[in-house]
Amino acid sequence: MDRSQEFMFGIPWIMSFFHQDWRMDAATEVEAVADQLVEELEPETVLLVRRDARLLLDGLLSDRITVLWEGCADEGKYFFRRGRVTDGAAWMREVIGVCDAWLSRRTDTPALCDADRYEGTELASEVLTAVEEFTSLLDREVVDALAECARCCTPDLALRLLLRALPMKSASLSPNYLYLSEGQYERLQALGKDFHYGEYVVSAIDYLVEPGT
Repeated sequence: MDRSQEFMFGIPWIMSFFHQDWRMDAATEVEAVADQLVEELEPETVLLVRRDARLLLDGLLSDRITVLWEGCADEGKYFFRRGRVTDGAAWMREVIGVCDAWLSRRTDTPALCDADRYEGTELASEVLTAVEEFTSLLDREVVDALAECARCCTPDLALRLLLRALPMKSASLSPNYLYLSEGQYERLQALGKDFHYGEYVVSAIDYLVEPGT
């Protein structure tokens, strides 16, 4: 069972757009997303973003979505302070709107394959354990929101958001970066394999591993 994406996908992929210089290329948050959803994208890429946004809207309160975005997105802690986007739920609706606009320009009706629809429900306890393992490293409210995401959205989405939260937290601690032990990284790799992730979804954070630990 192979997923259509080799790299990070869905809402965690969208989070990577908002680096410190994104405003040099886009006037608004919506424009920053729309500019990345180019016509040449495979429809699965857009469908996965839309699905994640819908899962968050249906499964979590707005303040929980806000916490996840602020804790997992590049420059997330500043995202809702500019006045254009009010909270996490409003932002997910904006993202869905961008996805719908992209999909409306197609003449077919694309759908996700079985691999991309896999949610890993039976792996919920393993994902919750992984989230709790980083309680001492991540902010408590982020850990709580990730755990709620695993229970109320999907374990798959929660794990991908955890893979975003760890490097974001590490960057925020500069120069005293957060590092993972080899054992912690191996456990994340094993989960990634269980979820049938592409080669680079988990390995994108291998630079956080402290050798010999």
